[in-house]
Amino acid sequence: MFRRALIAGLVLAFPLPAQAQPPATPLNTVTPASSQGAREVLTRVRPAVVQIKSFFGANTAQASHGTGFAVKEGGVFITNYHVVAERVQHPGKYRLEYCTADGQTGPLSVLAVDVRHDLALVRAAGYEPPPLELQPSSTVKGDRAYSVGFPLDVGLTITEGISNGKVEDSFEPRIHYSGAINAGMSGGPGLDAAGEVIGVNVSGYRFEQLVSFLVPVAHVRALRDRSISPLSDLELKREAAAQMLAHSTDLLGALNGAMKTQAVAGYILPDKIAPFINCNASGNAETDDPVQMVQVRCEAKAGLYIQQGLYSGDLKYAHYVLTTDRLDALRFTNRLSGLTQATGRYGTLRHVGPYACQDHIVGLKGFDASLLVCARRYRRFERLYDFTVRVNSLNSPKQGYASHLDIYGVEFEPGMKFIRRYVEAMEWRG
Repeated sequence: MFRRALIAGLVLAFPLPAQAQPPATPLNTVTPASSQGAREVLTRVRPAVVQIKSFFGANTAQASHGTGFAVKEGGVFITNYHVVAERVQHPGKYRLEYCTADGQTGPLSVLAVDVRHDLALVRAAGYEPPPLELQPSSTVKGDRAYSVGFPLDVGLTITEGISNGKVEDSFEPRIHYSGAINAGMSGGPGLDAAGEVIGVNVSGYRFEQLVSFLVPVAHVRALRDRSISPLSDLELKREAAAQMLAHSTDLLGALNGAMKTQAVAGYILPDKIAPFINCNASGNAETDDPVQMVQVRCEAKAGLYIQQGLYSGDLKYAHYVLTTDRLDALRFTNRLSGLTQATGRYGTLRHVGPYACQDHIVGLKGFDASLLVCARRYRRFERLYDFTVRVNSLNSPKQGYASHLDIYGVEFEPGMKFIRRYVEAMEWRG
């Protein structure tokens, strides 16, 4: 059934072969030194911040940990979805516990999830600290900011930095925080100088210095204020699945319209097709190489963390354009075909089925190309698929390109529709 659907989709798609200043309003009436400000913020928020630990089975050694903070009376806390993801997706295998900065511990339950913004609402049994105040308005770029959490099991920690406002051209909104957020701080509060929450610690760039991100407080408020009735484990999983589908629909919807292209060595190829797509290009600077190559790589960075080893709702593509004046046709063809990788890199067979593939020779604008389209189904999210697409030009023995497109976690028909638009945008103008 699946293979017939893939083939039918292919036939329909391709009928033819400055230095920041300290804040103006600190916690007290005298402007403190930055270290004094950090101490006052940490003292204020300390009771409301807990470490959240995940355990596999009956083990006493933790599987992972993150941070959470109180946002509502009755022991209701916010954390990142990825901190509790294994408990949501495998409720019979994982359990959650909280641990306060003073060592009090107890069980934790999940009330609601917002997978799209990497948030979860949880309740701590037997611990009900006063909730933190949420900042009512957006932060001003350049304001002093703080991040609190439990990094690497070294205890409750505060880092200091600057809020740089919302990230421009990001598919999902994020605040750029120029301070350290390390593993284990996920789900902790990002705070202004008054100790009010401006966002939730979510991630940092590996191998980059002090480039970290917060989920804006507006999404915390929306989840906190949702009318919460206890959800069963099955209902939580269904809620997460519905949010994954909505995210994938919006991702592909944002790519509708005329596909922006660029010219490379006579070929017209998809370029930066949406504002949130990040692209970079490079080339071969060695003039004595028998093959000159231009590489263009683009990615959305829109993926959702679902559970360990599984991301959904993302897209990336790359073009490798080759020219030669020294290789014969056979060696050049071998060099070009060697750029074709069969499948994408995300996902394991625990989460996704094997790829089913079809290859064709298709007639595009001004040239022929070989086209390989592969699809695989998510095992536990039946409406979602991954796609891998490989296009190789066939029109010249001295120049050509290989194009790679990988799409993760989208519905079948919208995915096929985008693939058709992507391939049909390619053209040879010589």
